[in-house]
Amino acid sequence: MPSRQREVEVETSVGLGLSLTGVTKRFPGVVALDDVTFNARPGEIHALVGENGAGKSTLMAIAAGSLLADEGQVVVNGEALTVPTADEVRALGLAIVRQHPALLPDLSVAENLLLGQSAPVPVLQANRWAKEQLESWDSDVRIDPAARVEGLAPEHKFIVEIVKALAQRPKTLILDEPTEHLRSEDVKRLFERIRALAADGTAVVYISHRIHEVLAIADYVTVLRDGKGQGTYQASTLDEHKIVSLIAGRPLETIFPPKGTATDHVSFATTDFSGKGFDGVNVEVRRGEIIGLAGIEGNGQREFIRALVGLGNASGVMVLEGKKIPTGSVTAARHAGICYIPSERQHEGIIPDYSVGANITMRSQEAHSVWGWIQRGRQREQALASAQQFKVKTPSLEVPIRTLSGGNQQKVVLSSILASEPRVILADEPTQGVDVGTRSEIYQHLREAVDSGTAVVVLSSDALELAGLCDRVLVFSRGRVVAEHSGEDVTEPNIARAIVTSTSERASQDQHAGKFRRWMAGHSAPLALVSIGILILVAVGGMADGQYLSAGNLGGILALTTTVALVSYGQQMAMLVGGIDLSVAPLMGLIVVIESFYLIDGSTPMNQLTGWILLIVTAVAVGTVNWALIDLAKLSPVIATLATYMAIQAISLILRPVPGGYISTQLIDSLTTRVGFVPVLFALAVVLGIALEIALLWSRFGVRLRAVGSDPDVARTLGLNDRRYRYVAYVGSSLLAGLAAIPLMTQVGSGDPVAGLSYLLISVAAVAVGGASIFGGRGSFLGALLAAVLLGQVNSVTAFLDLDTAWNWYLTGAVLLLAVAAYSKSRDMAVAK
Repeated sequence: MPSRQREVEVETSVGLGLSLTGVTKRFPGVVALDDVTFNARPGEIHALVGENGAGKSTLMAIAAGSLLADEGQVVVNGEALTVPTADEVRALGLAIVRQHPALLPDLSVAENLLLGQSAPVPVLQANRWAKEQLESWDSDVRIDPAARVEGLAPEHKFIVEIVKALAQRPKTLILDEPTEHLRSEDVKRLFERIRALAADGTAVVYISHRIHEVLAIADYVTVLRDGKGQGTYQASTLDEHKIVSLIAGRPLETIFPPKGTATDHVSFATTDFSGKGFDGVNVEVRRGEIIGLAGIEGNGQREFIRALVGLGNASGVMVLEGKKIPTGSVTAARHAGICYIPSERQHEGIIPDYSVGANITMRSQEAHSVWGWIQRGRQREQALASAQQFKVKTPSLEVPIRTLSGGNQQKVVLSSILASEPRVILADEPTQGVDVGTRSEIYQHLREAVDSGTAVVVLSSDALELAGLCDRVLVFSRGRVVAEHSGEDVTEPNIARAIVTSTSERASQDQHAGKFRRWMAGHSAPLALVSIGILILVAVGGMADGQYLSAGNLGGILALTTTVALVSYGQQMAMLVGGIDLSVAPLMGLIVVIESFYLIDGSTPMNQLTGWILLIVTAVAVGTVNWALIDLAKLSPVIATLATYMAIQAISLILRPVPGGYISTQLIDSLTTRVGFVPVLFALAVVLGIALEIALLWSRFGVRLRAVGSDPDVARTLGLNDRRYRYVAYVGSSLLAGLAAIPLMTQVGSGDPVAGLSYLLISVAAVAVGGASIFGGRGSFLGALLAAVLLGQVNSVTAFLDLDTAWNWYLTGAVLLLAVAAYSKSRDMAVAK
């Protein structure tokens, strides 16, 4: 056991970049941190190591202001923080690179970098500034600042996360598993930056499960085990064996289980197996052996293993226990008993919002079902038994699996797969981001599966892991198997030598969608497509009847469009934050009813002023109630706004059981003024739409509003008050619906309590056709405006073509389906897989 270089001291934290003293954090049923003290000094690189669930990420989340400690003190660059927040900590010079990048998928790279800064950067200069930051990482970087993050490859997302932190010029930098998806050249580049920062006086905290990286970069190492500090050591006094012993409480030699004895029986085989990225691969997996796949990333091994499970087209022959299995079909592979442990467990291995128990049993539901009905008792028993067998650390089986550490999530994935009694397990980086102790457990379970007759193939970038676990290792280069090691030849040096000598260059993993697909997935495509639709309908209407293009008809279309456009702006506000507002339609009717008491012929100026004030007050009140039901009462937006829909409509009917109270003729004449054939209210709606669009795209408020809708959890970690922005969105939605009531009352002329109800569906349709995402984070006020014009034309064209009224709804539905299908498909194709 190495001697301690220093004991962490409870001291005044002058001169420390980061000081955490006596920190304790409890979750239901779990003590995540127990009286932990950790100090990072300027100019030092201080590594923090430990098993998954040891408390490393929790400790750093407390340091970064994303989580509050139950006990203890947090000091950042000499400032003691009572209730630290992410904004406050960032302003003090602390930056963090998270294990799962805190990026907003619907925002551009530049906007994500912008949100990560404490010092304001003008939004209009964001792309140029972002390009400078990216080029400071690598002058040949292939990341477009204007590209949406959802379309980036995993390694590029990590680079953006790192660049975002470095752009803050931090005094203290925390890196949590920063190299998990980086290529070797980017790892070297990162280490150069870290050393340069430390040399300039930055305190660096480096968290990693990769022991060789810790030894290569760190000055000091602090070990956590089960939420308790195990001491701080000078890195130069440690080696890999000593660190593993400190982390796991046992020596490295005991991490891997004893290897088995292979028989001559071939359980699983491929012949002349070819696909995108690999060609002519022949593999035989014998009973009793684990096959390893090695190679520099991008040389076909990952494409090969994914094709085996049907996640990619392939030709050739695949045979399991003498039976040929169809290729290119996930269903066929699943029915044959071929199961896959993905490297991207967050996206392909688990359902993050489902419970731990549901994730354990989701692959074995047939075993718990009778005639298609799930037996909940049997299912729960199996989930509990698996959780105990795999030592899953969780407060209960009911908590969402996203709340567990990466290692415990991986245990759940493996337990779920083994519960389905697979005949073949294809494991893609099965211990990525997993601590030493959990790795040992995973190795043991894989070996036990092999001993029970399951064929196991493991792809890993860790030569030591392949050497310790596998009986035979195949090395890929340029899509082909170029070397094979078995028996005593399966050693780390032999595997590493075969990898580095088999090819001189690494194939790029970048997969970029074509320009047209990227354009279709972008912001401008809906605007262009809807504009084309408008022109087509103008042509159709004009050819059907010359009167269609008359000033009177066009002015009438625009007048009706004004109401739809304004209420659609309101609906867009709600959708931007991932919600919906069903109350906009009855709110329009309620305001018309209210105004029918005040804005009438003979009304005094004071009464009329009261009417306009009540419009604003009513809208703000409804928006506030919607927000309170959603954010405070935790109701879904659909249920919350449906409740207000009913309440508002009831109030309208109480005030005006039947239509009555005529709006002032003089006021209607003023509001329906036209310049040429264009209604003034329509022109004002266009100006408002342009102003809202500019604010949405090019103001810090607009970027933050979209950030909250894109991912509220990430937005909170970046220091945004998501509740505040949702409040603005729902109040804004109601205010815009209130504005829509103004042209509506010029159309109905009296206090009709049901006047606004028909605008609910059309407002949702206009926003969707205009390019908004119902999940939040993206949308367009100009798109909503153009869609309102398009849908207004549909209504007019059907009349000029002398079609039945039903055709108006048929065509509106068709436009909606075509638009949403086109946007959804193009955006899906642009997302990095």
